[in-house]
Amino acid sequence: MLTFIAIVGIGLLILIHESGHFLAAKAFGMKAEKFYLGFPPAAIKKKMGETEYGVGVIPLGGYVKIMGMTREEEVAEGEEDRAYFARPVWQRVITISAGPAMNVLLAAILFFVFYYQGAPNYQPNNTIASIVKGSAAAQTGLQPGDKIISINGSSAGALAFRNMLRSMPDQKVTIIVARKGEQKTYMPTLGRDPNDPSKGFLGIGFGQDLVGTLNFSIGTSLKNAVLDVGSMTKEVFIAIKNLFISEQSRSQLTSPIGIVAISSQTISLGWGVYLRVLGFISLQLAILNLLPLLPLDGGHVLFNLLEKIKGSPIRRETFERVSFIGLALFAGLFILGLVNDVQRLLGPGFSIK
Repeated sequence: MLTFIAIVGIGLLILIHESGHFLAAKAFGMKAEKFYLGFPPAAIKKKMGETEYGVGVIPLGGYVKIMGMTREEEVAEGEEDRAYFARPVWQRVITISAGPAMNVLLAAILFFVFYYQGAPNYQPNNTIASIVKGSAAAQTGLQPGDKIISINGSSAGALAFRNMLRSMPDQKVTIIVARKGEQKTYMPTLGRDPNDPSKGFLGIGFGQDLVGTLNFSIGTSLKNAVLDVGSMTKEVFIAIKNLFISEQSRSQLTSPIGIVAISSQTISLGWGVYLRVLGFISLQLAILNLLPLLPLDGGHVLFNLLEKIKGSPIRRETFERVSFIGLALFAGLFILGLVNDVQRLLGPGFSIK
């Protein structure tokens, strides 16, 4: 049941995204011929007015087909002015950008709801909840379920442990843990945080205890939601950069399988937590779609702007070659994420870090 709810949540994000394109196209008088969740062939479809609505059997996204998206496309006589490429560049750019914009707006709304309805207040405990593959913790032999008794002789709590580890990149530390009634000592050499190389990185996730809820006013909830959009946007760009420079980051990449699995786990932590995670996924969807690569929305925006600067259409061959590069890149990332998820399914499973 939780998996089904998670799938519905991801479907909602795609629906919101495509609705942005659809509503903007209609507002500018373009002819939206198809509105689909998933990709063809169609499992369900129905023509209403001038638009065919449907659900495709390949559940990897969605699309809105606007008449005249390519200049080679045949356009019905008398409808030439409703074609995508017949509209001014600024209208095309807004139509393409409206999908990601809707995802950003939805993320902000979900973050606001998270804070306003009473955000759960979790405090980290001394138990190791997860281990990052390939990290110092994994190489040393630390295991999920271990309870940290001390680090370098200090028996402070999880927050102090975390700060201590972050302040000691590339240094060896002595960690004593309790495991099944026995004490064990480990001496890992800390790595560096892939998101901030100035900080030490052991590669563990601390357990969490729910200690109550935090209630915020409307104003504070709005402020926190906006701050979250900014901070999480920064996190996404850092993560994208690290995919190309960090093997550890690539090992953490996930596919739609992992996204659904992790989303379903967050539901058990409370609806507020799930809405926050769903908001983060919505924000990721917006940012990834705005990358200046075809066939992503950002690629279409870039090519429209280049045509405006150039003063003439870009050749179809150029468009197709750039699209192939983008498709090859994302196919590679999808396969990598899928392989990682299969390894998780066959090994430790999915965990919330």
